[in-house]
Amino acid sequence: MKGFGLMETIVALGLFSVIASVGVLGFIPALQLGRTGREQTQAATLAQEGLEAVRSIRDRSFANLSSGSFGIGISSNLWTFSGTSDVSDKYTRQIIISPANRDAGGSLVVSGGSTDPDSFAVTSKVFWNNTIGDTRTITFNSYFDNWRKSILGVNYDGLIVYDRGTTTTPFWRTYTTSTNVFGLATTMPAITGRISNYIIRTSPQKTEAIMGVGTSAGVLYVYCFDGTNWSQDWSATVGGTGATRRFDIAYENTSGNVVVLYSTNVAATNELNFRTKPGSKGCGSGNWGSPTAFDPTKTSGLISWVKMNSNPISGSNLIAALWIDWNKQLSGAIWNGTTFQNEMTSVGDTKVESINTGTSFPDVEPMDLAYESVTGDLMTIWGTYTVTSSVNGVRYRLCSGNSTSCTWGSVTTPPTFTADATNVDLSANPNTDEMVFGSIGNQASILQIGYWSGIGWTDTASVDTSTQAPLAGTKLVATGWLNSGATARSVVVYNDSGATNIGWYVGNKGVYTVQADVGVTPVFTSPQKWYEVYNNPKSKDQLVFVVSDNSSNLYSKRLVMTSTPTFTWTNADGGVAIGSSLSQNIVKPFGYAWWQK
Repeated sequence: MKGFGLMETIVALGLFSVIASVGVLGFIPALQLGRTGREQTQAATLAQEGLEAVRSIRDRSFANLSSGSFGIGISSNLWTFSGTSDVSDKYTRQIIISPANRDAGGSLVVSGGSTDPDSFAVTSKVFWNNTIGDTRTITFNSYFDNWRKSILGVNYDGLIVYDRGTTTTPFWRTYTTSTNVFGLATTMPAITGRISNYIIRTSPQKTEAIMGVGTSAGVLYVYCFDGTNWSQDWSATVGGTGATRRFDIAYENTSGNVVVLYSTNVAATNELNFRTKPGSKGCGSGNWGSPTAFDPTKTSGLISWVKMNSNPISGSNLIAALWIDWNKQLSGAIWNGTTFQNEMTSVGDTKVESINTGTSFPDVEPMDLAYESVTGDLMTIWGTYTVTSSVNGVRYRLCSGNSTSCTWGSVTTPPTFTADATNVDLSANPNTDEMVFGSIGNQASILQIGYWSGIGWTDTASVDTSTQAPLAGTKLVATGWLNSGATARSVVVYNDSGATNIGWYVGNKGVYTVQADVGVTPVFTSPQKWYEVYNNPKSKDQLVFVVSDNSSNLYSKRLVMTSTPTFTWTNADGGVAIGSSLSQNIVKPFGYAWWQK
């Protein structure tokens, strides 16, 4: 055959029609799917743009936000709210702003809790008609806080706690960095008995502070502050008369759980108790766990001093503890989130330093501890009793490894120190593994300074050979760090002999340089009683120094360093006593803490 016949042509045309119709029917859904994807992408872009517009409006002023439904417009080249919705081509966008709620622990919740006036829940919703009768919607959600205002309405940077000796009421005052001013004194719930000593710590995760107050009747009172109100949550018998501090407080860095470790005033078995409160719960006695016994195996006497420190590394919940018992034995352990474990493999010391060697208890706190800020290795350091003043009285012990099962090294004598160490203080550089150590001995009245590089000690003996001699219950040396840009310096403040001002050294790694004494008005009465330095965690170029003096007055000074470096001392206390007539001026008769968030 030379060509198709009529019948063949008809059949071929029919087959072509069928194939063509199937192809078109298959192509239409593909076109529809592609168009829908493009529309969803455009809608998502508009919804995200809505959230960014709200962010811009919030950043100009948090007062621009309020509950309701809004559209987005532009006025004077700035995003603004316009009407109840806005339209772009076929898309309608609506911004829905509603109050945000938080639970008792300060966490945002979808339902329940209480309204946070400094937070809003924001929904950016875009809807359009895909086809007739087919309306599509894309929704993005976020929370917007009053970020220019400090955490949950707290508009100051630190707080100090203390008392007036004729009352049974603790006082507290705020401290604001921008003005370098302490606020007015405000009372807290009263206790029974005379106040002796304080510890206060702030949460690394939310607006919360926990304070411990020890009394001359041997009772520990624990308070909780939610940023607005103080509550007295619980109390326990720790024994003693306030001549030693038998408790301490520490927060887990990541969870925000808080631990209070305290003496039970019993010997031989279960000498310590602890209580905890989860970071998810707020203030109130019902939010604390029951007292839990901890039985140290390396000490057996009444616990006289307790000290803890939290590991600052992100993701860590480690807390280390040291304690000294009535027999002047020292030991330590690591908090594992549930209890204390990994106690020192042997007694750290069997006779720690004391003022009166004949007393049956250690009458000073000759110990300190700190975590390296990068590796998380733990440094513990203390003064051991020496028969003469010309013997190196400093001892240290490392627990290596950033874990609850860190490895305890042997008790080691750091090099080149040549004097006893009665008052000691240790602090870690928040940016590196460096540490600075200072000590003053009561026999020789000599200031010694040590620098830890992260690997070993570089020590300077006999920095000052005529300091004020420590007395029972005093602490006359304190250390800290300042960081400004790439410049880092350590600082050691101490009570020079008969001095009524601030004696201090600045360290550049292992080299320490004496500074001109800082004149203060009014002058401190001599001898001073308790020295503390507090590094500002949010402004690392500054620290606050707090001291109680022989007249039972309380003072605070601020030190700021530039990158040059240049150092400037100012009166955080305004040149007047923050508090007067302290119930006692020894054994940490005040507490200070920075807000960490």
